[in-house]
Amino acid sequence: MTMVRLRRQDPRVVGSYRLLRRLGAGGMGVVYLGTDRHGRKVALKLIRPELANNPEFRSRFAREVAAAARVRGNRTAPLVDADPEAARPWLATAYVPGPSLQRRVGERGPLSCAELARVGSAVADGLVSVHAAGVVHRDVKPSNILLSPDGPQIIDFGIAYADGAGTLTHTGTAVGSPGFLAPEQVRGQPVTPATDVFALGVTLAYAGRGSSPFGSGPVDALLYRVVHEEPDLEGVPAPAVPLISACLAKDPLMRPSAEEVRDRLAVLARRQSAEPGADPGPRSGPVRTGNAQMGGEREALSNMGGGGRRVGSANAAAKAGGLLSSGDASVRDSNGRLKVGRDGGPEGAAARDAHNSREGHGRDAGTRDGAGRDASHGRDTRDHGHGGANSRHPNKGRPPAGHVPRSRGGSTRPTSAQARRRRVLVHQLIVFVIVTAVVALAIAAFQGGDDDASPRPKTGVSGAPADPLGALAPAAATGTADWANRTYADPTAGGASVTLVGGTATVGADRVDLAEVLPATFHGEPAAVVVLTRTPGAGGAPTQFVEFFRFDGGTPAPLGVKAVPVDPAATATKWTVEPGAILRTATIPNSPPVVSRYTVRPDGTLN
Repeated sequence: MTMVRLRRQDPRVVGSYRLLRRLGAGGMGVVYLGTDRHGRKVALKLIRPELANNPEFRSRFAREVAAAARVRGNRTAPLVDADPEAARPWLATAYVPGPSLQRRVGERGPLSCAELARVGSAVADGLVSVHAAGVVHRDVKPSNILLSPDGPQIIDFGIAYADGAGTLTHTGTAVGSPGFLAPEQVRGQPVTPATDVFALGVTLAYAGRGSSPFGSGPVDALLYRVVHEEPDLEGVPAPAVPLISACLAKDPLMRPSAEEVRDRLAVLARRQSAEPGADPGPRSGPVRTGNAQMGGEREALSNMGGGGRRVGSANAAAKAGGLLSSGDASVRDSNGRLKVGRDGGPEGAAARDAHNSREGHGRDAGTRDGAGRDASHGRDTRDHGHGGANSRHPNKGRPPAGHVPRSRGGSTRPTSAQARRRRVLVHQLIVFVIVTAVVALAIAAFQGGDDDASPRPKTGVSGAPADPLGALAPAAATGTADWANRTYADPTAGGASVTLVGGTATVGADRVDLAEVLPATFHGEPAAVVVLTRTPGAGGAPTQFVEFFRFDGGTPAPLGVKAVPVDPAATATKWTVEPGAILRTATIPNSPPVVSRYTVRPDGTLN
């Protein structure tokens, strides 16, 4: 991160922090490097005076500070301090040393496939933490990703946009940066975690090819391409293209979750790093990807694993980084290239015999000279059978299955160092295949055994997109139950319960009310989502309990419950059921609706 001296008009102290340097400036304010009285460094953003005098901006800024305070994770710069009520509001986050991803690509060019997978997996992990706190970042881009010594870190999660050129922050417009906005942001529709996944896809494409997949130019042209045109992924490392294409789907429901992006990139990073010094893989040619055009690399990337799950053709697997099945043997040639052959083929036989020679199972222990004579004992060793010297093989000149052909240089055995190196490589490859298979099986189990790991939704009830886990779906009506007079779990009270009478209950000084009952189906059977609102008697923001029931012989049986805080600025909150998830839409005056998404696992618990 570039630092410059403080200017004459810059303050020297804000709150309890002493300012040292300028880190950047944007549409909302200036970012400074500061220290507290203990010497801890922070990145402090001071809001511009003209915005500080806007009551609407102050209200939004206070809400965003409250949201940022909930974010916790190893890949996000945590909020340290803030004062939304100051004459010039400010906030301070932990200072993250290191260049931005934008600067790294600008100075050194696109990332290799392994680097791209490692950075992308870490950023996706940070988004998992952001989304778990009920926050949508809304401005994921290369300049908001810092490459610190401890790994990539996400900054400015939904609060400030320090790299200001072209950033949209005016009331009534989409919040974010042109070229990285998702189509739903451009259209003014509600944002969801899938919005951040789209921006992550644009960021990964930029890092992999050195330029935006939607090009450059006027803001209007960029926004049009985002909504109506397919991204240009030419130059992106080929193994990463299928996943990036999925992230850039126009329909938010067709994008993978941040968790899936993290896990799939982690697998790709391990695969690319398994061979030290290995070729990082080809970069893609001209690619204009729709949702159906993914190519053979997608099959090899998304169908990994064992237990009967397809790995794809040998060519596709090799192109995507390559996984060997249990029936394959591997050996490297003199140039270090990996050759793969079946057990019955000549390369598989060569691998076995080379291994036997290294382990002392060959006929001779010494080396041979160019004439085929034993260099240690002077014996002629040119025979290929078990008796008789210089005997010809009867099979028309073809060597027997156990024969290792001599090279023109005369040596049929590698040196001890070469043998050890080959053994280590073979062992590493075996361990890698086993670990990859276990990870793939775990992902498959999490996905409920769905063999198609791509984010394309299948069609379910009434033609609606089906739950990717094959479980939750909306319904027109629910089973019969007296929801206003029953006992519910209270997740905030350590396993206690609350009993409603006539749709309400009093717990201490708090009041609990039945808010909504949403009909649903779970694994094709009737189910329901019940929302309770707990209002503190001492004042403060309410909390809502989301409880999920299935019907067991006509009686509702609880499956999962989750407590979620209510934004005090929200004037209305609406709950809906979509395939695979429960959505909460909060209406906030003069701001876009805030949508939180809670997924339902195959066992009915809420995530």
